[in-house]
Amino acid sequence: MKRFLSRILTATAFTLVTLTGCFSESTQADNLTYLDGTHYTTLSTPLPKRTAQNKVEVAELFWYGCPHCYHLEPVITKYLAQKPANVEFVRIPATLSPRWTFHAKLYYVGQLLDPQGTKNVHARIFDALQKQNRRIDNEDALKRFFVSLGYTNEQVDGVLKSMELDNLMRFATDYSAKSGADSVPTLIVNGKYMTGPGMVGADNVIATLNHLTNKESK
Repeated sequence: MKRFLSRILTATAFTLVTLTGCFSESTQADNLTYLDGTHYTTLSTPLPKRTAQNKVEVAELFWYGCPHCYHLEPVITKYLAQKPANVEFVRIPATLSPRWTFHAKLYYVGQLLDPQGTKNVHARIFDALQKQNRRIDNEDALKRFFVSLGYTNEQVDGVLKSMELDNLMRFATDYSAKSGADSVPTLIVNGKYMTGPGMVGADNVIATLNHLTNKESK
């Protein structure tokens, strides 16, 4: 009986290793055959670009409350360090609910206060919500957060009342609606192709973006 159970356990372990190896191999970027409808979706109506005509835009729709978006950040950082020279990467906060819309405001206030990224505000917002479990869901909390980063109430108020912020919020709302995306993170290449880790896995995001960029660069 013991010998029989040992054989079963050995066979089961071998099967699991084999399946794991097959799964891992099948998701390797070099082995992917990129299929429309599987690894990416071609949008029926292209989205407007905000980049130069000779550039390929890669846009990320995200939400600060999304743990999947948070865990994708290292992949995005890696991509930014090696992206093709003709690619312009933009983050666009999704506005799929009132809470998401407020977090979109949080993103753009941070972007306007830290346009060069010297204070790494984007990452600090993500950490505050995802690691520290802070609630930044009203303007008082928003002001307290940015003051804690070294900005003054006057600076924050100035951004909150600015036309720039209004324009950015309108753009994000319009883009989110027209994209048809119902989840995040979602990546959109040149306003034409939608993909993301939900379709290809986080390990294959960069390779998929490069494939779609090459399609647009030909």
